[in-house]
Amino acid sequence: RAKMLKLLQRTHCSWAYTGTRCRGSCLGVTRPTQKSLSPSSSSHNPLCPRNRHQSNDHPSRPADRPFSAMAAAPPDSAKLLGVHCLSFSADADGIRSATKALIADYQKQLDGIAASTGTSGRDLFLSTIGQLADADGHAALKSAELTMPALVGSDPAARAASSEAKKQLQQMWAQAYMRQDLYRQVADASKFAEGPEEQRLVEVMLGKFRFVGAHIEDDAVRKEVARLDARCASLAFEIEQNINEDCTSLVLTEEELEGCSPDFIKSLPKEEDGETPRRRCSVKAPVLVPIMKRATRPETRRKMMEVNQRQCMDKNGPLLAELVETRQKAAKLIGFPSHADRMLKPKMAADLKTAQDFCEQMLAKVSSLRDAEMQRLLNRKLSNSNASGEPPSKKSKISDEKLNAWDLSFYSDILKREELSLDDEKLKEFFPLEGTIERLLSIYTELLGLHFVKTTSLPTWHEDVITFEVKRDGNVMGHLYLDQFPRDGKFGHQMIVPLAPSFVNTASGRRCVPACANISNLPRGQGDKPALLRFEEMRTLFHELGHAMHCLCTTTRFSLLSWAWPMVPWPGGVEQDFLELPSMALEKYASEPTLLARVAKHYSGAEGPGAPRLGQETIDKIKMLDKFMVGCGQSRYFSMALFDLLLHSQEAPYKFGEHNNLSLEELHRKCLEEHTKFEQLKDTHPCASWYHLVIGYDAGYYGYGWSDVYAADAFATLLAHPKGSMSPEAGAKLRDEILGPCATRSGSEMLRRFLGREPTPDAWCRRMGITE
Repeated sequence: RAKMLKLLQRTHCSWAYTGTRCRGSCLGVTRPTQKSLSPSSSSHNPLCPRNRHQSNDHPSRPADRPFSAMAAAPPDSAKLLGVHCLSFSADADGIRSATKALIADYQKQLDGIAASTGTSGRDLFLSTIGQLADADGHAALKSAELTMPALVGSDPAARAASSEAKKQLQQMWAQAYMRQDLYRQVADASKFAEGPEEQRLVEVMLGKFRFVGAHIEDDAVRKEVARLDARCASLAFEIEQNINEDCTSLVLTEEELEGCSPDFIKSLPKEEDGETPRRRCSVKAPVLVPIMKRATRPETRRKMMEVNQRQCMDKNGPLLAELVETRQKAAKLIGFPSHADRMLKPKMAADLKTAQDFCEQMLAKVSSLRDAEMQRLLNRKLSNSNASGEPPSKKSKISDEKLNAWDLSFYSDILKREELSLDDEKLKEFFPLEGTIERLLSIYTELLGLHFVKTTSLPTWHEDVITFEVKRDGNVMGHLYLDQFPRDGKFGHQMIVPLAPSFVNTASGRRCVPACANISNLPRGQGDKPALLRFEEMRTLFHELGHAMHCLCTTTRFSLLSWAWPMVPWPGGVEQDFLELPSMALEKYASEPTLLARVAKHYSGAEGPGAPRLGQETIDKIKMLDKFMVGCGQSRYFSMALFDLLLHSQEAPYKFGEHNNLSLEELHRKCLEEHTKFEQLKDTHPCASWYHLVIGYDAGYYGYGWSDVYAADAFATLLAHPKGSMSPEAGAKLRDEILGPCATRSGSEMLRRFLGREPTPDAWCRRMGITE
């Protein structure tokens, strides 16, 4: 490969830039200027890298990919670093060897920085902090192709190797920021930072060193902290991968699925082991949620909930207990009272008391709403009619006179249909996946000035993946990937994963543009219908695309201040309790009547008189969903957030109120029963399959609520914009004050600048229907 790169440099070969895999860029090789390739010169040339990419990587990719109505073109990225420099096709051996090489190269660069002498002033800053920032940026970019297979790969061996690579890279960065020689060099050079962004970089960088104990003088203590943190990373990866690999399911008869739609039942895998028709039901959301909402038999719902809450408990239960204990030991060695105190130090909340008080205050605010909603649900359960107003059949007759945890989704769905006349099954016909994404992206184009150009020239990992080049004012801002459907071994929920950070190489001035992937598990088409989104799935998609906009609008000079979160091994990103704020503010557009009128289009495509359309009355009722059953939902969320803080601020056995000597599972049960008022299932362990405890949200789950409360304040400011809430002017303010700066400013500063004042929870309470 090195010989080929030299050859390309000498010959300036006309096809050196393929628009896909600029491997030389990642190795620091200057790329020849891109020369135009006309269709006639390359379309039938088997030596053209563009054609090799299409034929080798996507042999089964159809020509008419989704979003065919959108422009398609190769990326205009010849002078840029980014995801187009990567490849996601390595097998297990390739991942292992590339990981080893990356770690060796990164450590060599750090050794050089630590050993540098004889410089001072600005030269010292550039040779230490500047070179460390460059090393971080290039390693972060390269790491994406090594760690993504763990989340999306089809080959079990590659997934295992990728999971191990992620663990090794996490350890690489942890060890780097624990080096005392490097810490001293950075501390000495920090006083030569120029301008707010470099000063912010210094503040964050030194904080990273201190977070892992680099300031500790005792070598033995530092080594023990490193060992404990490495063990924590190993345990977290093992737990996460166990969840990813888990395919827990429950076989039910079609009779037990009574109440679910026929199309849904037919879409479930059929079991041919008897005369009675039986279906295999996964506990992943696309299957679990419809069953919990529509299966009329309480026993069916109870069994599904029980199987779901026992997922991974035998494998992950002991691992999680060890992980929590080890986190506590490491935190105390560094000098923190608890792991929660350690994790909260770099966040907006800053300390345990502030975060815990916030959760308890919000639980108190929503308690009256929760109690009123539970009474409504119980009354509906006890009424002598089902959702259609007819007497219940013997099969669906209630078996008790209390509200159970497995009743919540079912009776909430009934009340939603009865009181709001909103039927998820009918409503989703207006949100076909492909058209909905097109229209959502067009709204982000209008609001933020971003243009999404579909391209088949970027490297991908599966034929389902759709890719976009993102531009603003004619310049490439980044790249967006959409991987929407479930697969065995794939991450089981929905999230945005960073693929490339934003940074500028301090030596060459070459920019790396950010990239991210939306990993989803949305339902595929059923029967003759295309993939359709429930309203909540559409809202979640808008939320996740909000994260993508945060990533793509980032223009930071240093990867440490670029958009990232702990799902990736490289360090970076805003404070974690600010991370969700932009996406939660943008998500609130999803129920605004003006947006719904533009986004909701029937999957049939029919137009004209008599064509199905989402009427104004229905749109107004969707707006009412903002306050529907929020008391129960918010009570559950904040009780989980409080449990997370309690778990990570104590040593086992745990205490909750007057209850002592509790196990982890018992602490979880007591906390939820106290604040949700639902009796929890016995002999289950929901935390064993709870991703957030092992993907960087330990003692940080409260951050979703923290972000949401202040996102409501930000959204109210957008709604009040004199030019209109979806105007380019409103979007420019959001982009310039919140999205673009990313971590170059603190979350508190960004929020104050955007609002023009200190934030308050008042707007959130109004949205929830809470009056004080």
